[in-house]
Parts: sequence; structure tokens; C-alpha cells
Amino acid sequence: MRKIIKERRQIVLTALALAGTYGVCYLLELAGTIYSDYSIMSMFLAIAVYILLNRVRPEQSKKHYICAFVISFIFSLTLILGYQLDSHGMTDYGISGKVLILFRSACLAIVVFPFGDMLFHVIEKIPSSMERKGDVWKQGDVFWISFAVIFLMWIPVWMAYYPIVMSYDFHRQVNEAYSGWIWFNSYQPLIHTWLIWLFLQIGGIFGSNEIGMGLFTLFQMLLVSLSMAYACSVIYKMMKRKWAVILTVLFYGIFPFCSVSMMVGTKDAIFSGLFLTFTVLLVDRNFYHTNRKWQMEIPMVVTAVLMAMFRYNAVYAMAAFGVSCLIFAKGKEKIRLFLLCAVMTMGGIAAKEGIQVGLGTEIRGSSVEKYSVLIQQFARVGYYHGDNMDSETYKLVDKYVSAESWERHMPALADASRTGVSFSAVWEPDMGQVFRDWFRLGLKYPNEYIDAFLCLTEGFWFVDDRTYCEMQGWGIEGNRHGAIFTNNSSASDTYEGIQHISKFPWLEERLEDIVSNNAFYDWPVISVLFKPAVYILSFLMILVGLLYKNMKKQAFICLFPLIYFGTMLLGPAVQFRYVVPFMITVPFLAALFFIPEGLETDEKTEIGVVG
Repeated sequence: MRKIIKERRQIVLTALALAGTYGVCYLLELAGTIYSDYSIMSMFLAIAVYILLNRVRPEQSKKHYICAFVISFIFSLTLILGYQLDSHGMTDYGISGKVLILFRSACLAIVVFPFGDMLFHVIEKIPSSMERKGDVWKQGDVFWISFAVIFLMWIPVWMAYYPIVMSYDFHRQVNEAYSGWIWFNSYQPLIHTWLIWLFLQIGGIFGSNEIGMGLFTLFQMLLVSLSMAYACSVIYKMMKRKWAVILTVLFYGIFPFCSVSMMVGTKDAIFSGLFLTFTVLLVDRNFYHTNRKWQMEIPMVVTAVLMAMFRYNAVYAMAAFGVSCLIFAKGKEKIRLFLLCAVMTMGGIAAKEGIQVGLGTEIRGSSVEKYSVLIQQFARVGYYHGDNMDSETYKLVDKYVSAESWERHMPALADASRTGVSFSAVWEPDMGQVFRDWFRLGLKYPNEYIDAFLCLTEGFWFVDDRTYCEMQGWGIEGNRHGAIFTNNSSASDTYEGIQHISKFPWLEERLEDIVSNNAFYDWPVISVLFKPAVYILSFLMILVGLLYKNMKKQAFICLFPLIYFGTMLLGPAVQFRYVVPFMITVPFLAALFFIPEGLETDEKTEIGVVG
């Protein structure tokens, strides 16, 4: 009987190995390998897949197998979809095409499954409680030393990019700051434009705008390094291991995408620090201040209000988080957290309106950006079918996104299509009609709608995506547009701009090779750290791992970042600066696995998912 079972297992493994080989060969063809199925290497590949599958232990639980395969399938699906978009500009068409995508993803998942199996073995072995070893660091010492080390490690980078990186939307805000408060436009966060204005005034005292902006960079470095130090101190509280703090500090201080991002003069650096702070405060409240929650709730409200002032989509995320608390929280915490989120949401809205009134500006920015997905879907239909569609459909698409802009359509960037949108004249007067027309068009062109969304968000989920660092060109020579934009956009027809005066040219040249020239393309293995999708997928894997281990209270902490990520999917593009909040928060969230069991079962900690 054992012999028969063993023979059947070998037959099944052989069939799975052949199916997995087909999945890998198809992926290689998408990636540019010619005749991968025909190559003799496919035979060696099949043998390797068989050996991998044979090493999977059959005595695992059903839950383990299901979770490992689901994760493997989803990851494989992202690879198939991503490489189809990169190779063909679209995914397989129609119902049969989508079924084929699922089949090929399932085949590829067979090869990925042994690694998913190993991943869940690692998750199972993570101890939920760790005893302190050796000398114990004081919590205050961890905070202040972490802060000092991170801040000081950023100083050479500050000198390299002195006074500030003036890219992205900085030119709009600095010109508004030159013009005065009444010219501030709420399209960009008013509090951030005001900070730029404030430091320009300080620079004026010293007779140099460059000094003012250099001090502004130091100011945001100070804020974010304090937030990171707070995260490090709570990581030590959770894990009780010095190496965890040291590795986190080194990542924050040395990793180029961390340090250079803190030099950029947009709202993203400060918002990222606030995002991390809010997450850490939530952990402190739910696990370490269960009898004094109000002590954490006050700074939580302040942090949430500031988040809403620096990024408007944080308001929507906070409101949705409050509703989610009614579903996932237990007991009295259900209402308490909902009311807390209501205060934070209304506080954010009130603060946004208050600063508008206080500054005396009546210029309100358009909300067109939050409809980027719809704009791209209209534009993609026009781009691919404009010559063949009937006159009625043509007029409908042209109404919402002008035909002149179809030719400028860029799948990964909504800004090009947005130039053909008359938002205030056509969209805003009747949004209900917009959505009805959008839905009706989607029934005729479902594949274009799906592909438009996938192309716009590709950098968040496809690990080999390069649109995020190439969509507007890349390279040191020229526009300095790469993974992080470091061009000087402060000059205009009216103002000569703020001058970039590097105090450390050698370091700037090295960093520019990475952030503008995308030198990490040539770095095997460690290049994954430079991909936005890695941080998003790592975050989602942490959430899955916590739920797999039935650590529902810890998984609850991931709920707000998850909802905020949902708002990011509606944005105009994937740029690395949008992922910085997750990049600096993922190391902290990973430490949730080590929160002691005693804190999980604390009766006074009522946060949890209804199970």
C-alpha cells in the first residue's frame, strides 16, 4: 500500500513539475527569452521543479497548504499580468484571455509554492515572546541615540543636496510663497506652502533664500528622525533585541532612498513621518497603555489632523478606518475608536478649512486628481478605439477626455491625459452623469478599463516594474528624473529660482548614480530594496502572516495603512515618494510578530478582529 501511495505521489509530482515548467517558460517568453519551451534547459528546469516539490513536507496542516498556495498564486498572477503589460501593453483579451491568465498563473504558482511553504514555516517559528538577553537598554536611551544617529547620518546627504531637492510640485509652492498668502493654492497642502514661505522669510533675514531652504530641510529631517526614533524605541520594547534597533537605524540612516527622500521639498517627507508616528501611537495605545489610553489618544488626534493637512486623502482613510472599527473592534472599543476617528476626521477637515480662512486665500485647487483612474480609462478607450468607435461613443469619450489628448496618453501617468479634461465645466456640474456614462462605456470596453487600472498601479504590485523610475525619462545627464526626481524646478519666468549649491559634490555624484541613473538595475538581489512593490507586498505579507498566526489584535494595527493604501490606488501615478510612508513603516510592522503573548490576552485590551 505504501508503495502504491509513493508511486502515485511521484506521478502527481511529475505532472505538477511539467505544469510548473510550462508556467516558468511562459514567463521567460514574456520577459524576452526566445523559444524557452524549445530549449534543452526546460528539461533541467523540470527536474529542478520536481526536486523542489519533493522537498515539501506532506504532513503540514490544510491551512498551511492553502495559505502557501494562495500567496504563491497571487504573486504569480502579479508576475504574469506585469510582464504582459510590459511586453504587449495589455493583458490577454476577453474572458478566454483572462481564464488563460489564471491558468498560467496557477502553473507558475506550482514553482513558487515551495518558497511560499518555506515562508509560512518561518512565520510559524517566529516566537510571539522574546526574553531579554544581556544588558537592558533604557527606553529613553534607545530613543535619543536612535534620533541622533539617524539625523547625523543624513547630514552628509543634506550637504550633497544643499539647500533642498526642488523637484516635483516644489516650483508651484515656492512661487506661491514668493507671491504671498493670498496666492496660496489649496491644490497643494496650504500648511506645507506656509512652511516654505516661513523659511523663505527666515532666509531673508540672512539675506539668502538658499539658507532659508537649507534650514527647512533640516527642520523636516528633525521631524522625521524623531518619528523614526520613536519607532525604534517601541521596536525595542516589542522585540527586546538590540540588533533589531541597530538594523532599523542603519536602514533609516544609510539606505539611499530613505536619506534622499528626506531632502525632497515636497510634503511627502513630513507626511511619512506623521504616518509612521500614528502607527506607532496606535501600538502604544493598544498594547502598552491599556489603562491610560487617553494619554496616547491626544497625540493620535494631533498626528491625524496634521496628516490630513499634509495629504488630503488621509481624511478619507481616517473616515474609512473609523467605519472599519465598528466592524472589527470589540466591546466598548468599537464606539470609542469610532468616535476617536470621527474627531480626527472632522479635526482634519476643520484644520484644512481653518488654514484657508486664516491665510486669506480663496484659491481652491481642483479635485480632478482623485478621478485619475476614470480619466485613464476614458483616455485608453479613445487611444485604442478612437478610429473605430461609432460617433455617439466618440463624442462621449471626447466629452470627458478630449480627443487631442488621446495621442498623449501615457499608461502609467494620468497627468498627460488630464490635460484634456475640462473638470470644472464638464465633470463637476453633474458627477452622477459622469459615473453613469463611465459605467456604460465600461460595459463595452471592459478590458481597457481593467488594463488602464493595472497600468496606472503597476508599480505598487509588480516587483519588476520600471515605469515608476522611467516614466518621464531617467539619467544624470539631462532632467535628473529617475527613481527620485532631483531636478531644480524652482526657477520660472518671474523668479530666477533658488540655486542648488552642493557642499559635498562627491557624495551627490554617487547618490545621483543611484536615484537618477538607476544604477541599482545592475545590482543583483539587493536591487529589490529599490522597488516600491517590495514594500507594499511586504506590508501585505505581514498582515497575512499575523492573521495566519491568529494574532488579530496585531493585525488590527495594519488596518489603517491598508485603507490608506486603498486611496493610493486611485492616484495619478506610482512614484517612489508615494511609497515612502510604507518603506519606513514596514520594519516597525514586522516587529508586531514579537509582541508578548501576555499583552495579546490582556483583558483590558479589547482591540481585535471578530473571529
